[in-house]
Amino acid sequence: MKVAARLLKHHGIRKDLVPVNEHTEREETGGLINRMQQGHTCALISDCGMPVFADPGRFLIDRAMQSGIAVEVIPGPTSLTTALAVSGFDAHRFYFYGFLSPKKPERRKELHALRTFPAPVAFLDAPYRLPQVLTDMVSAFGPGTAVCVACDLTLPDEEVYRGTLGSALDHFTKHKRKREFVIIVQPD
Repeated sequence: MKVAARLLKHHGIRKDLVPVNEHTEREETGGLINRMQQGHTCALISDCGMPVFADPGRFLIDRAMQSGIAVEVIPGPTSLTTALAVSGFDAHRFYFYGFLSPKKPERRKELHALRTFPAPVAFLDAPYRLPQVLTDMVSAFGPGTAVCVACDLTLPDEEVYRGTLGSALDHFTKHKRKREFVIIVQPD
């Protein structure tokens, strides 16, 4: 919500902001639907991606459509498609896995199941978990597996790392900091 607030302020737009996230979406939806039924226009803005696509919004959009409210999409940049574009991988076909389990045993099991997937696989995870996820990916896919790690895309400190999982783990262990990221792995 901070990014949306700064964007609106920058453009001189003063509107009420209602946080709709994984914790509040269901409780806020009724009130938002009510406002839209009364003729108000609402915008669902994602700070770091695209609503519904690994971000909240699906419940709100579903209820709006069930209520006969027209939903209009104005696409913007998303970390997934941006990361795919700069990855260097053939993205004609890819698999979006999304968020891995935060629990190490489940995460490792999920990754091992994707070892032989025939196309690039894209992952998201919590900003503070990059080294742990890369460690588990090295274990599942092997250190020589091709990877692209795209961090803080479209921001001034954007970093796109292309190489192997082993070298990416070394790099991001040495340069450890909290940041948004997309990992795209090209299994053998």
